[in-house]
Amino acid sequence: MVSVFWQLCVYKMRFSDIFLCFLLELSYLRSMITIGEMQISGTLTMLMLSVMMILCVPRHSRHSGSFAKARWIMAAGTGLISLQFLLQYIIGFRQMGITQGVLLNLLLFMPASMLCCMAILYVQLQGHVARKNWIVGGGICGLSALILISTVLLDGIPLQQESKVLRMTEYIGAVLYVVMQTYVFVLQLKAYRTLSQAVEEYYDSERRDLFNWMGLSMKAMTLLAFLVPLIIFMDGKPLVLFSLAYFLCISYIAISFYSYGISENMMYVEEAESESVNDILNANENCDIDGGNNSNNLTKSDQQRQRVEEALKQWTDSGAYREHNLTIAVVARQMGLPQKQLQEWLRQSEYKKLAGLVTTLRIEEAKRVLKEHPDWSVESVADHCGFNDRKYFHQVFLQYTGTTPAKFQQEE
Repeated sequence: MVSVFWQLCVYKMRFSDIFLCFLLELSYLRSMITIGEMQISGTLTMLMLSVMMILCVPRHSRHSGSFAKARWIMAAGTGLISLQFLLQYIIGFRQMGITQGVLLNLLLFMPASMLCCMAILYVQLQGHVARKNWIVGGGICGLSALILISTVLLDGIPLQQESKVLRMTEYIGAVLYVVMQTYVFVLQLKAYRTLSQAVEEYYDSERRDLFNWMGLSMKAMTLLAFLVPLIIFMDGKPLVLFSLAYFLCISYIAISFYSYGISENMMYVEEAESESVNDILNANENCDIDGGNNSNNLTKSDQQRQRVEEALKQWTDSGAYREHNLTIAVVARQMGLPQKQLQEWLRQSEYKKLAGLVTTLRIEEAKRVLKEHPDWSVESVADHCGFNDRKYFHQVFLQYTGTTPAKFQQEE
């Protein structure tokens, strides 16, 4: 079961793959005889994920900053879920069909969800998660736990019996679950947008493939949280389907997180993000130094713009834009310009980012080559112009020209 998730995550999991995996998981669990066996399956699977986070990490990833600590946070989250399944199996509240089963879900699933999401946030922000964020998220979880436990102690009804007061309190806990998850989602969304902008400005092509799993994970966890007040109190198939969806979601997040942490993708993203942070810090320092003389700043800005445009012309004439896998740092070095200066010029230009500039130049070169060399294959043209593969070249050429490379070549 875990190996299926692993294969899908490593080989760029698509939504259709996820849906197929969900159907397979549903068929597998429906073939089980009892709820207890389902709980044992959840216990062992989540435990395996926790062990994977702690032990099965290459040495270079153990010392890679944010991931080194974030994996322990993720392991704690999956460990709590494993504990929840184990306690449900031992105590048997779900088998009894009483509301105390919901109590265990809320007490352990809520902090587990927060920890899994905070692990993602920790990686997004390279470990710079504010203490306030932990206090707010943990405070909501603590408040929910305090309300639930206080009700159990003051209600006076044995745990093995149904309690209407406890059920009403559990609705409050479910709402707090939604509030907590929404709060963490807002934090993740801000970090995700900052991350996306940094990567888009740093590389010569769209590279969201490096961290697409983050967006899907964020949305899935938030959607499931909003379903908690509606489904967690139900019995039968709705509850089974929701449990499977939650189980699948956590498994996908954990394995995608692990795959990301041990791959080079995280290194590429952190490189782009670090450069973006340094650029902002340098810009703020320059503003503090030059803030008193606006006329001098305008003159300096005009001079810098002229310098960038001259360097850009020389760089374009050299054909350096046809190199593969360019970054803003490499291009600035080739032009002999400070990276911050080039990045600021791009933001104010029609190109907006490095990918816009490089892609425009490469498409113009591709059009020239297609005209002058009709015997060249599309793959050869793409490689000559700096595109990494035919599919991406086809997509970008169609976007910029309204036709495909093959049709453009035939028309000429």
